[in-house]
Amino acid sequence: MDTLTHVSLIKQQGANPSDPNRARDAGFGVLQNDLALLNELREAWGIALGAPIVVVGRLSPKQLNDGRTVYFLNGLEDPVTGVGLLYPHQESGASSAFAPPPDVRHLDLSQQQWAVAELVLSPADRRHKLRNPYACNVREGTLRPLRDIPAAWNVTVTGRDAVRRISEAAYDAIHAQQRKMLERSAAELADLGEQQSAALVRHVEELSQLERTKNSYNNEILELHKTAQAESLRQAECKERFTKEIRAMTDRLNRLSDLLNEKGQRLVALGLLDEIDLQELLPPGEVNDEQPKHDFQELLGADFSRLAPFVQARLWRTGMLFTQAQLRDFLALLRTHDVIVLAGDSGAGKTSMVRTVAESIGGRCTVIPVKPNWTGPEDLLGYYNPIERSYQPTPFLRALQAAQAEPEVPHFICLDEMNLARVEHYFADFLSLLETRKGNPQIPLYTSDEERHAVIENGVFLSIEAEVRSRVGLSEAATLEELLRNEEANALLHRLGGFKDAESVLLHHARLRRSLAAVTRTPTALYLPANVRIIGTVNIDETTHYLSPKVLDRVHVLRFRNPVLIDWDSVEAEVQTFDADLQLPVGLGAAGLGTREDYPPFDRHDPDAALLAGLARRHLDPLGVEFGLRAIRQSLHYLRQAQAAGIGRQAALNNIVLHKVLPKLMLDLGRTSVEGKSRRDILLDLRAEVAESLDGMDRQAVSESSVDALDQIIAAADGNNGIANYWLR
Repeated sequence: MDTLTHVSLIKQQGANPSDPNRARDAGFGVLQNDLALLNELREAWGIALGAPIVVVGRLSPKQLNDGRTVYFLNGLEDPVTGVGLLYPHQESGASSAFAPPPDVRHLDLSQQQWAVAELVLSPADRRHKLRNPYACNVREGTLRPLRDIPAAWNVTVTGRDAVRRISEAAYDAIHAQQRKMLERSAAELADLGEQQSAALVRHVEELSQLERTKNSYNNEILELHKTAQAESLRQAECKERFTKEIRAMTDRLNRLSDLLNEKGQRLVALGLLDEIDLQELLPPGEVNDEQPKHDFQELLGADFSRLAPFVQARLWRTGMLFTQAQLRDFLALLRTHDVIVLAGDSGAGKTSMVRTVAESIGGRCTVIPVKPNWTGPEDLLGYYNPIERSYQPTPFLRALQAAQAEPEVPHFICLDEMNLARVEHYFADFLSLLETRKGNPQIPLYTSDEERHAVIENGVFLSIEAEVRSRVGLSEAATLEELLRNEEANALLHRLGGFKDAESVLLHHARLRRSLAAVTRTPTALYLPANVRIIGTVNIDETTHYLSPKVLDRVHVLRFRNPVLIDWDSVEAEVQTFDADLQLPVGLGAAGLGTREDYPPFDRHDPDAALLAGLARRHLDPLGVEFGLRAIRQSLHYLRQAQAAGIGRQAALNNIVLHKVLPKLMLDLGRTSVEGKSRRDILLDLRAEVAESLDGMDRQAVSESSVDALDQIIAAADGNNGIANYWLR
């Protein structure tokens, strides 16, 4: 029998239902009058006594039998947390409140609309009819429509969808504040020069247009950001100010940061998150590298060309011999931010060079052995497991994350024996990403929906357990075990969370923990850290695969000679002495290895570009070897970095032929070109033009002569049925 029926029986018996003693004696509960009912409703919904009952709901029509249409505020929710509100003793379904017609008439009723309103109790006869003593109506004059927060504001939801809605007045105020901030940024940029002033005037005009058309709001803001950032790249101070303003605006709307900052320790107390994972989620602090090292400025005068002799002397002390030319070439390639492939026999020192050079400049080196069964990008970067709701990372991804945590420290990632599997199968997508030269390319890992779901689910669970703790009087530090051991808290947790037994709570807890751990340890996307260099090692035998033209077109190949064949005396004669402890590395830092920048544009009047284009037109194309604009621009970029490493122009051109041209020579010299000329004669012409261009080159400045390498290829082809192959010995 419901409460209203109890009250009716009391009246029939002549009793006063508002008399608490008579009601208690009759067994009809502690309800006294409308005020008592409202206070009970406030207590059930977590609202302070005496405070207005404000809720959020979706305004929906209902057709009556007489043809009239009335409206109800359905699916009532807390306007702050977004938690659904149920009337006391309501077991299921969604709660609702009647909306008076005068409040509804001024709204746009063409579609269902969210609104906020204050509630009062419905008339007693209606509550009796509904068999719900707590049924409410919307107080007249309090119904106000809500607006959705635009997706461009980057709000991360921690509760249900209702928390994404704000009032019209708040929406307009935030919109106006954003516009003021962007106009202030434009005014500051105007001081940087006449050219930027003209651009900023265009931005203000765009903002005016944005004000007139709210539907294009997001596109206009994104365009403004892109243009302003392009301008700020030319002025470092402007970039810093603009980035800080954008970051401040984003942080105010970032619900994920709120969840971590306000409830991070609560997540740890409940066992949903480990302390170490929480530290990874929060903004990183300053990394303190305690490794002792020489100051680059004090030891070498910040002269990058002096780095190769220092590295050579340091390695010579450990019994490793590399020529200065080889080290200069490798250091110049590191400055290009391109993928480097070290080719040579096993034991030639390829991996050792990568590791020891990284150590010599105060960097880190991660060697990742490639396995023959690698067949796709998931073997390189990992994959998302939808069953476990977690990301399965790889050593390569972990190395990228480690580099991201130390942005000032150079990180070398070495794919050892990378051609044990077909490189184009597992590495092609990553190579394509690396073609982005303006800024650091973004590496997508999995959909951001998974991250959003994890945050929402954990936020809802935190809200429920917070309500449980509040009602039973447990502290903020209470653990899940304490909640389950407390009989009252356990029962309330099951009722509010919809759990059927103890095991379901633990299973839900385990699922939340796994999902949050996945978000913590692996982001949905990762920007390639600027301090990372990707290096691969290859050797050609019956167990490995050749590099495809797609791969060769995007990498630099540096071949190693057998160390047994090196003239050790001449190498030792190169070693310089340094008045410093050679056991310590030099603190070069990530910035010392150069910044990622776009390749130089192709200029046919540039002598180096003209030389490379001429080789492609006159010799490589007739041989069937592709050498296009990407390869030429990449080679011109290497020329610039080689100069910084102390390599002269002719030596750098010699290295370009070795890096970019000769590795593509795998052809039958017995065939003829489309013009009827034999390929052998074309290859000889190529050799002659390269020799003429490099005439007078200092042979000590290069680790290998490209002319000698061409002679070896031609001689080997004569003894191999006319098959010319750079990779065969």
